[in-house]
Order: sequence, then structure tokens, then C-alpha cells
Amino acid sequence: MLDTQVELRALPVKLWNAGRHLIFGTNPCPISKLSPEVLGEIFLWCLPTDGFQSTLDPPRLSLEPLTLSHVSSRWRTVSLSTPSLWSTIWVDRPQDAHISMVELWLERSRTSPLTLYLRQTAALVAGQQSFAHPFEFDLTDEILIVLAMHLDRWRRVTFLLYHGTQMGLLDIPQSADAAPLLEHVQLSVKQWDVRDGEEMERIMYSLPSVKSVVIHPYMSQNFVQWENLTVLDAKQLPCTINNYLHVLRHCSVLQQADIRCTYDGETRYVPPPPHGRLRLPRLSSFTVHADRVDLRPLFDNLILTSLQGLVLRYFNAPRRSDDPQALARLLTYSACVLRRFSLRDAAQTPNDDHILAFLALPQMAGLNELYLQTALSDKITSFLTFPDVDDEPALRPLANLHTISLLDLQGEHLEDLVLYRMVVSRLTPASTRVLRAAFFSLRLKGHAGSAVLPWLVERCRERIDLRIYLAQCEDPAAKVGWYASAPIPGGYLTDE
Repeated sequence: MLDTQVELRALPVKLWNAGRHLIFGTNPCPISKLSPEVLGEIFLWCLPTDGFQSTLDPPRLSLEPLTLSHVSSRWRTVSLSTPSLWSTIWVDRPQDAHISMVELWLERSRTSPLTLYLRQTAALVAGQQSFAHPFEFDLTDEILIVLAMHLDRWRRVTFLLYHGTQMGLLDIPQSADAAPLLEHVQLSVKQWDVRDGEEMERIMYSLPSVKSVVIHPYMSQNFVQWENLTVLDAKQLPCTINNYLHVLRHCSVLQQADIRCTYDGETRYVPPPPHGRLRLPRLSSFTVHADRVDLRPLFDNLILTSLQGLVLRYFNAPRRSDDPQALARLLTYSACVLRRFSLRDAAQTPNDDHILAFLALPQMAGLNELYLQTALSDKITSFLTFPDVDDEPALRPLANLHTISLLDLQGEHLEDLVLYRMVVSRLTPASTRVLRAAFFSLRLKGHAGSAVLPWLVERCRERIDLRIYLAQCEDPAAKVGWYASAPIPGGYLTDE
């Protein structure tokens, strides 16, 4: 250490003083100039969106607010004066340290509405190591009793309880106005007896303030107020399309839905008349997981006049190829403008034409965001490529896209030049440029040694947010990971 200090003092005085200015704050960094209000908003983005981790790993406390408050005196002042920073509480597999953590977070959150996550350790497969605390059941009850003292502040709760009946939760007040702010409930009481489990569902799901629910396969669903729901998450519950249509008829104010449709046998399908379609006038975001079933019966039974975002997830090959045409009819009858479209097709046999049939629909022309997870091919990339700039704008496919995301599910190796042409065609001319972000996870011929990729990165530098992940390649010597290249001297002198 002494030798290092001697070497530093041997530096030229001007250079040494420049370093001292940086170290001792005479030239403060830009973040120190931010107002407390802006800094507090930045802190909120540091909160975890998913604090649960694998039960195969040791429990980890989500201590981001505490970490921020220990960086400097200014950060501590800002963090302590931002109650919403402490209003999200993660308890993953209760430990002794969680008790004091929960009490501290509740104190510092003051009167802010609370978002609560609590998960116990589920039963592990034989041979797996369990990191569960030996008194996890009792610790859970202690935590629930502390949280119940602030029931009037509960806004969103996720309780995944895999042990026996937790009296700390059953003992919460049952009046309709006990939790006036509670709007979202995800409750799993898998190991509880039927009587206590249904009682807990009645307490939580019967509240008139609850507008958003997550449905588990073993829930009774007897107490869900379907007519009040604006958000329905049922992706964990495989059901036939007819069952979902029956439920949706009771959800007249639904705004977001996430469902999982499964195969219901060889039932003969008869299209409904247009006047017999189910109308959900407020549904703007719709996610459908299709497990060994085509979605034509679903599309042909709906009218979604406010639909803007559609996510389709095929977990096996569609049994018929007319889903794109059925979707076209849905969008036509609905007279809506689709802005976001995400398609995942994990079929073992790639089918470019099925993917392109969706993208080529006239009703897709207004898309702003496109996300594809499929067996990619040059055919798909070529479809997304603009023709020559002198051609008519009407000939440009999906011309309004500002975000493109392509994730390869073990398709063929793409030609780097084809990828380059697709991206660059959407950069010029500058006067009509709308592309802002492009995210790729794929396999390329030439891979990291491609002579084209550096030029693609250079062409997009400071123009769009371009990220390329090189996936596992058949070449064992190929690099895997995020691609980066140094700036090319001179770069590109023109966009033409």
C-alpha cells in the first residue's frame, strides 16, 4: 500500500490534482445535481420486480432500500423521505431476520399503500437440499400478525403458503371495509384443509375493492367477484376454450386477461353468427397460451373493440393452420387497431408460412411493437426488410414498427447480411425513420467472427438501441453471449 501511494505522488501535479478533485467532490458527479424528488423516483426503479428465487438456492433478503440508504448521507436522507420506497415488502421463505426487516419497512413506509409478497418453501423433490427454516410455519404466523396490523394499507398481496393453516391470516378482520385499498390478490393455500382454504378465499376474494386476481388450479373460485375484475391472470389454470368463454361472459369490465387454453377432444366446431359473439369493450391487453389447441373457436367468439396488445403462446404445433384468418376476422369485427403483437411458436417442426401468415395480415399494418420467439429463418427476416427506398411506402411491411425483438428457438443459422439489410432498411431515409430498438437472440453463420456484425453495430450506434445475443451454436468454438464491437474509425459518413 505504501509503495502505491509513493507511485501516485510521483505523478505530475496537474494529473494528481485532477484525481483529487474527482475523489473529494470539488467536481461533483451529475447524479449529485438531481433534485431529491427525481432521485427518489430513480430509487423506486431499483426495487425488485420479482424477489422470489429458486428454492434450490439459499434465501436472499430483498434489501435494496436499505442498501440505497447506506451509500451516503444525502442518499439516506432521500431514501428515508421516500415512504413508497419501503412500501414493497418481499418475504421469500421466512427467516428470523425477516421479522425485524418487516417491522422496519412498515415503520419507514409510513402511510403508503403496501405491496406484499410472502412465499413459504414448497415441498421439494426427494434428494434436493432444503433451505427452509425449521420454524418457518411459526415465523410466517409472526409476520402475518405484524402485517395484519396494517390491513387498511394493503394494496397488492401475493401469499404463497404451502404449510398448514396459518391462523395469523385467518384471524384478520372480515368486514367489507377492513382493507379498503386492496385491489390485487394472489393467494395459494394448497396444503390447507378445504374448510380453512375456502374460508381464506372468502375473506380475501369477496372484498369489493379487489379488481385483479391470479387463479390457481386448486382454488374453489367460489368467491371471485368476476363482474368487478379488471385484471384476470389464469395462465396457471389449463381449461377448454368453452370454459373460458363462459367465465369471460361475466367479466364485462375486464381490461387485461391472461389465459391458458387446452385441448378439449375432437369437438365439432361450428362458427357463431356475428351477433352471437362475446363483446368485451374494455379489454386492451390479451395473452393466450395455447396447449395442443388451435385458437379459432376463441377468436371467432370475441369482439374486442379496445384491443391494443395481443400475445399468443403456442406450446405445441397448432392442429390447424387457420388461426391467422380467424384472428383477422376478430380484428375486423372489433374494428380495433393492434399496436403490440407477440408470438411464440415452440413447434418441433418449424413452419415459416404459419408465422408469416400472422405478420402479413392487413390488420397488422399499424403495429408499433413486434416480438417473435420461434425457429427463425432468413425468410422471416427478409419479410421484415423494406424494399428500395424509392418504392411506394404502402409496400413496406409493418412500416410503423419502433421495436423489433427476435428470439430464435433453435431454427436455422441466419445470414448476417440478411439481418444487416433488414435493420438498415428501417434506418433510412432519416426523415421517415421510426425504428428505435432492436433486440436479437439468434445464431448466425460466421457467428462472432462475422465481418458484417461490426458494420451493423456501427450503423446503429447512437441511432437506435441495438442488442444482439449470440445463442449456442453448433460450432463448439463459437462465442456465446452479448455481442459488442469497438467503434470503427471514421464510421459511416452517410445514411444512404
